Amino acid sequence: MKISRSIWLVSAIAAVVIAAGGSWYAFAPRLAIAALSDWDAAPEELLALYDRPSVRAAFERQMLPQVDTYEPSYSKDVVLDAMSDPRAVRMFVNEPYGEWQFAAAAGLPADFPEGESAGPMPRLMEITDSWSFDWSGLNKIVATPSGRNEVSGNKYRFERDGLSWRLVAIDLTVPIG
Repeated sequence: MKISRSIWLVSAIAAVVIAAGGSWYAFAPRLAIAALSDWDAAPEELLALYDRPSVRAAFERQMLPQVDTYEPSYSKDVVLDAMSDPRAVRMFVNEPYGEWQFAAAAGLPADFPEGESAGPMPRLMEITDSWSFDWSGLNKIVATPSGRNEVSGNKYRFERDGLSWRLVAIDLTVPIG
């Protein structure tokens, strides 16, 4: 009798541990995306959720050669600093389809609604609540927005950091130039 109770107890504990681990594995990336997109989070809080030097380096790899020729005050370093700022990273996550970020340079579309209050930088926001996750082992995840049927949008690369996930790169749909 004692042996069967012990086996049952060990089996029950193992099942709970496996269920908890599976839940963490499935839901932790969604929590990381939610934390990065939190409008109420202070920039300092957001900095704890991503590796700024890695994100900045990823943006630099996506720049067209012409960015090297930018004159002050819009030099390459200024652009990279601005894009890797916590508030900018939050916007990249909140509006993941990759075109709004460069809308100011392109101007407003001809069919932009007249009289719509769009704030200091008029743009059309395209957000998503639906994400797909591509797992690469236990330590790497690529998140992509899945709310569109066409092009998927930016890719957000995360690496495991203990029991949480840190954003390490954003692969844009539009080259930086």
